[in-house]
Amino acid sequence: MNSSILVIYTGGTIGMVKSENGSYVPFSLESLTSYMPDLKTFGSEVKLLSFEEPLDSSHVGHAEWQQIAKIIIENNEAFDAFVVLHGTDTMAYTSSALGFMLQGLGKPVVLTGSQIPISEEGTDAIDNFMNALKVARDGIATEVCVWFNKMLLRGVACTKVDTASFDGFQSPNQEPLAFLEKEIKYNKNVKFQSNSDFEFKTNSLSNVAVVPLIPGLESWFNPLHLLESNVQGIVFKVFGSGTVPFKEGDVIFEGLKKLQEKDVIMMAVSQCLKGEVEIGKYEASSVLNNLGVISGKSITTESAVTKMMVGIANVENPKDYLLQNQVGEF
Repeated sequence: MNSSILVIYTGGTIGMVKSENGSYVPFSLESLTSYMPDLKTFGSEVKLLSFEEPLDSSHVGHAEWQQIAKIIIENNEAFDAFVVLHGTDTMAYTSSALGFMLQGLGKPVVLTGSQIPISEEGTDAIDNFMNALKVARDGIATEVCVWFNKMLLRGVACTKVDTASFDGFQSPNQEPLAFLEKEIKYNKNVKFQSNSDFEFKTNSLSNVAVVPLIPGLESWFNPLHLLESNVQGIVFKVFGSGTVPFKEGDVIFEGLKKLQEKDVIMMAVSQCLKGEVEIGKYEASSVLNNLGVISGKSITTESAVTKMMVGIANVENPKDYLLQNQVGEF
């Protein structure tokens, strides 16, 4: 197949080596690809591009998401698909952010990485890299997605679930987009995102806070501190299907009411790996309705955070944007 693929190397474990003090540090794209002899016989045009300074993914955030997205847009006419080599720790944040920023692109954008560096024995890096290239070449999964181990996952629906296992990622509330059997088999139950009214969303990204709710929250949490920090959106990680440890009229409620009055948008996602938020199902969740909190339904925390960052900064009515399913996030 005569497809053309741009590989964007951002850093991460896939391209790390041990330093003199024994810790892992990123190394060059040239060093990484020296372990990939199959690239020469892959059968598609593969061009390689690297961040000037490859990064541990813990240092990948707003600016780097925009950098990756801009690289893709600037090269959109020249390439049929894109592969992003990325560290695993924040890959689900990056895949979610790119999913919303590149909505409607209609081309494969496949993120992958590894749990063991490509230079070490027993690495999962070569298989992940080659299979990500195959997904890009196939051109079937026309959206932002993540290849890890033997599965292709929707980028806005995946999360890291294991720090060491090759099965490091899952999409808990959605079926995988594809599986590796003898060859990559695409899931017939999945409707892939199409090329529709593409508009690059990169006006900047808003300030969003994540607040995990815990028993005893009222003893230390003051919502007004968030107001002072210029937060534009808050993602609450609630219990189960939406219950919270505060009630109407208490200190937390009154503080959150002031945030609501200042047009701070609030969303609830579940602390559970599977299932969805149903505000009002229990009395202990109905208070969220009185604060105008949006149900994140079955969205992941990573997807909720990045959707809010993109939506608040780029659309006229961000609350409507957040309520609607944009790219298969729930």
